[in-house]
Amino acid sequence: MCQWCAPPVLAADEFGLTERPAQRLVGLSWEGTHAQARDGATRKLLTEVQDFALGLGDAWIGPIIALSWNDRPQGGRFFAGVETAGRAGNLMGMDLTAMRFVTGWHDDKHGEVPDHYERMLWWMGANGHRWDKQRLHHREEYPLHADFSADPVLRLMLPVLAGPVGAQA
Repeated sequence: MCQWCAPPVLAADEFGLTERPAQRLVGLSWEGTHAQARDGATRKLLTEVQDFALGLGDAWIGPIIALSWNDRPQGGRFFAGVETAGRAGNLMGMDLTAMRFVTGWHDDKHGEVPDHYERMLWWMGANGHRWDKQRLHHREEYPLHADFSADPVLRLMLPVLAGPVGAQA
């Protein structure tokens, strides 16, 4: 099973720990208000990155990866990208270091995305993990062929302080 599809390590209930290796993404960025994001600005960005990725014609390309930073009142920054074999076209590059995340799959059975993140934060605290917002606030992984006009189906991810797998942070 590939790293994108594998269940989290130490999964309990609907959440668990997942490692992601260092990687280089190419994609697009956006910044604005939470209201603009809800009104479709981030969905538009995800769709543009999806179109780029599907146009590469690769037999296998990983998920669309969205990163966000809630670093201003009423808004933040957002980056959506994919890992490719060096082909960036007119997209910007972003290098990520290896990181550990608390993760959980989200679909229409889990309610609204913000509520699901709240449950993740509760689970993190109950299990001795701390949210590490030094490099980014959220990572989301969408299937390459996601339907961005439908209810979201994605992997929600919150970075946690690193330590050996099995250790409580």
